[in-house]
Amino acid sequence: MKVLKSILVFSFVIMFAVPAIAQKFAFVQSQRVLAEYQEYIDVQNRLGGIRNGYEAEYQQMVKEYNDMIGEIESQSLLLSPEKKQEKMRQAQDKALAIEKYKYDKLGPEGEFYRKNLEFTKPIIDKINKLIAKIGEDEGYDFIFDASSGALLHAMPKYDITDQILEELNKGSAATKGKK
Repeated sequence: MKVLKSILVFSFVIMFAVPAIAQKFAFVQSQRVLAEYQEYIDVQNRLGGIRNGYEAEYQQMVKEYNDMIGEIESQSLLLSPEKKQEKMRQAQDKALAIEKYKYDKLGPEGEFYRKNLEFTKPIIDKINKLIAKIGEDEGYDFIFDASSGALLHAMPKYDITDQILEELNKGSAATKGKK
């Protein structure tokens, strides 16, 4: 009976292990693709400019608020209680407007977040389609993302990052040539 169990276990191991040995694997360093793909770099630079504009506008609003507070403090002895209270209300309204601006422009689902999705999603989709195409064309059973931490070890011969970059940049060169 023990021999029969051993044979069955060995048969199952062979049955599942042999197909796994014949599978073809590859990996991509997605962070490197993004860091070296010019179209993505251009989008990141454009987004940086947009973010800097929002930040500059935010900083200007904060400066105006601080100036208001400074003016109220420096004139506090000269202002009537009603006038002081009115200026404090204006400063409070300014503070609320600043927080609303920051949330609307730079918040978790603000305008910058939406622009980031709008500009980067087509690039990410393009990269994913190319990876799927290469996977199908070259018969890879699995392609892992080495940048995500899901891959613990891989031989360099399976790294197709250079191929992805080459194909992406071919498309960019052709697109730029048409403009």
